[in-house]
Amino acid sequence: SLSQTSLVAQNRHLFIIGPTRCQLQVRGPLDATALPSTSRRTTNCRKRSAARSRTRRHAAAGVEDVAFWIVSFSATHIGLSAARDGIISWLGMFAAQLGLVGTGIELPPLWPGDASGNKVWEDEAQAGRQLFRIFYSLIAAATLQAAFVAYVVALPDSPSLIEPLSQPARGALLAIGCVAQGIAIASLANPSPLSLVPGFKTDPKAFGGLIRDDSLKLRAFGLTRMTRHPLILPVVPWAVANGFLAGGRLVDIVLFGGIAVYALAGCWAQDLRARESAAVGTVFARGDLTQFYETTSFVPFQALFDGRQSWSACFAELSWLSLIIGIALGTALEFATASALS
Repeated sequence: SLSQTSLVAQNRHLFIIGPTRCQLQVRGPLDATALPSTSRRTTNCRKRSAARSRTRRHAAAGVEDVAFWIVSFSATHIGLSAARDGIISWLGMFAAQLGLVGTGIELPPLWPGDASGNKVWEDEAQAGRQLFRIFYSLIAAATLQAAFVAYVVALPDSPSLIEPLSQPARGALLAIGCVAQGIAIASLANPSPLSLVPGFKTDPKAFGGLIRDDSLKLRAFGLTRMTRHPLILPVVPWAVANGFLAGGRLVDIVLFGGIAVYALAGCWAQDLRARESAAVGTVFARGDLTQFYETTSFVPFQALFDGRQSWSACFAELSWLSLIIGIALGTALEFATASALS
């Protein structure tokens, strides 16, 4: 009834405000100041709801972009390695057709090239391997960089899935990241035969006092007594730690969790290939890795616990100087990473 309603007329607008509803009859340009407070609150609520919906869509799209590039990085990294024989053969023939094979050019003695020597593309096989490494590295760098760019773009809209870390938890995760990076860096001086890092031995007559000898990598020594993947497996604890240190947002889990899964899957796939052929890492004759695989383990410390390796020999062979330098560099890198992510 009219006794239960009030009429408000202002700026050619008529608001009929009843006890249970509000009807608006517009008779001219809408002036927001003419709206009753309830109507203004409703309008603001709808705007906030629309903004939240847009934020959720942006966050989902950002996470999808990160996931796409991490999957692309992992798939191309592992897939190209699995198909390397055919690709190397094709690239070698391509280089030969261009007249780039057998030029007689040699690299310096310490250059980390093939175990077959330092001549640049002496034959098609060598040319194919070196071109494959370039191709492989460029694709890996491009896809991983795209993943990090997508990650940075997605950060502002991604919700956190965990409570803020306590100082002790943050300190423990930082320590894990520092040690993991340190071990990976130290492994460059104690390489596995599965890596592209060359092996060297001392020789007073050689340039720099060192001469390349990749056969040294074929026996378990120091870090490779712990695991046959001392360079890549430390990526797993590093990635998990930094996923939490970054804030535990969905996009953090997708990026760093994806890197951790890649490290595990990549090492596992490398082991499968090595059982079929020694054509992984530095090139060896087929069958040379048999003893190495029999006496080492994928899981860190497994070969030490089951008796295939000796604890005393492992610690006696470790280069403590390399570990100290590696952990120092790893600590600097980890704190820089944590600072950038915070």
